[in-house]
Parts: sequence; structure tokens; C-alpha cells
Amino acid sequence: MSIIVTDLTVRYGDKVVLNDISLEIESKRWTCLVGPNGAGKTTFLKALLGMAPYSGSIQDKGIEVFKSHKRNVAFVPQHPQIPQGMTVAEYVMLGRSKRDGWGNESLASRSFVHKVLTQTHLFGMQTNLVAQLSGGEMQRALIARALAQEPELILLDEPTSALDLHHQISVLNNIELLKEEGVTIISTMHDITLAAMFAERIVVMKEGKVLLSGASQDVIHSPELKRAFDNRIDVYTLDSGRPVIVASKEKHL
Repeated sequence: MSIIVTDLTVRYGDKVVLNDISLEIESKRWTCLVGPNGAGKTTFLKALLGMAPYSGSIQDKGIEVFKSHKRNVAFVPQHPQIPQGMTVAEYVMLGRSKRDGWGNESLASRSFVHKVLTQTHLFGMQTNLVAQLSGGEMQRALIARALAQEPELILLDEPTSALDLHHQISVLNNIELLKEEGVTIISTMHDITLAAMFAERIVVMKEGKVLLSGASQDVIHSPELKRAFDNRIDVYTLDSGRPVIVASKEKHL
């Protein structure tokens, strides 16, 4: 069942951050939000979580999100709060606490977390303190905790921003596997080339509005995408048919 967004508006004081957005987000698919800084992408994720006050409606499985307390939703923020004195294994195990209760993890949960640590290249770092991880390692720990939760819906805010290219692809491959298990994925990404590689649908945002929503291949070649970035991007197609999006080089007078 899709997530139905109707006339969504979010204000912070007198500032309108999201302006009258209506959108259907397909379940069991990967939808990526793209757009320049300040477009409202992170606020949109927070509204979907029920963390941002809004007017209009956001219904997940027919229930308004802020009224639904049984949703199994994982959130990977761009700027997390770092817990002091907690190891990587303990941090990832937090993803199982809703199922088992903190400190009462089952053998099956411990085995699952072991699998997730291996998938995210964190195995061998279980006893390291989370507060001492590098930016890229912390991002992988965040994603590992979300994967350990086995969510029905996962929201990711720039999940590859602190990762090198090898770990970007590895992490996104692991996230993509969730679709086979029926998980709905919604992410924001600055790298539109990666967005086109992994997301089936792309939503183009600018100044709190949705300019276009559709299949990735259609959106990538649309004038709305270029307009969102003030026509400062170029789209090239490789021999394989894969699109590559790069910023245009500005001419100096």
C-alpha cells in the first residue's frame, strides 16, 4: 500500500519549508529525493517520520503517520547524535530492541546482527567505541543499525555522503537487497548519478515544492531536473546506456 501525501505544508515560524506537496510514494520500491540545498528534502523525510509538525495529510497504510505508533520505520540521519561509551556491536544491536527489548536479544537476533556487521564491513570492529569511529565508519554503523531493525520502511538522509566510492556501492547494494524483502526505501541523495543507478523513482524538489516525480530514466532526462539546478548540470549517457550527471563548468569572464 502506497504512502499518500496530500497538500503537505511544513512551516518553521513564518518560513514555509514544504509548500502544498501532493505525492504518491509506491510501496516496496526505492524513491529518491533530489534537489539543491534548501529544497526541503530532509524536512520531507522528517514529516514522513511524523517528527515534523505539518498541515495536510500523510497516510501510510491508510493511517495518518503521527497517529500510527506501530510502524516499523528505520531512519538514517545525516547528522546523528553519537552515543558515548557504546560499542559498535551495542549500537547496531539497538536495531533489535523493538523486537526483543534492550538487553534481552535472542540468539537469532545476535546471529542476524553478526550477518549485518559482515555485510557493512564492520565485523572486526564490534568492540570499537562508536564515538571514536571515522565519519565513513559511523555512517556504515548507522546503516547497519537500520538494517538490523528489519524495517518495513527505511528513510535515509544522504546515506553515502561520508563514504568512499567502494563503500558507497557496497552500502547501496545492501540497501537495494531490502526491496526483495518488501521494504519501501526513501532516500535523499546529492549524487544524482547514484540515485539513477539504484532508485526506481526520483522526486525533484526545489524551494519546498515538487517539480517532478516519475520513473528515474524519465526524470533524469527531463528539463525539470535541470531547472531545479538552475540549468547548471549536464546529463551524459554511457555506451552501456547508464546516465551520468555532472555539474556544468562555469565560464569565467
